[in-house]
Amino acid sequence: MARPHHWSLAVALLIMCPTTSFAHSWYPIACCSDRDCHPLSEANGQTVEESPAGWKLWDGRIIARGAAKVSPDQQFHLCETPSKSIICFFAPPGGS
Repeated sequence: MARPHHWSLAVALLIMCPTTSFAHSWYPIACCSDRDCHPLSEANGQTVEESPAGWKLWDGRIIARGAAKVSPDQQFHLCETPSKSIICFFAPPGGS
């Protein structure tokens, strides 16, 4: 039989763990559905340029500057559906 303090420890750990920890690593669950996010790689031709409208992706899609979220690892990341609809976009703070 489990001791009461073991249950309280388990509950405390669940409360303290952010929900983003279950979504790949740090991606918010609302952005990735546990599958839709990935880092962008210039080596794979996934370039990002700043433009007056915001961020321009290699394929011509534009993400408004106000829609970009801050990337905690200083990399660009894109969350998109299989049909290429953008769910979330993460950009390093301060530009490209």
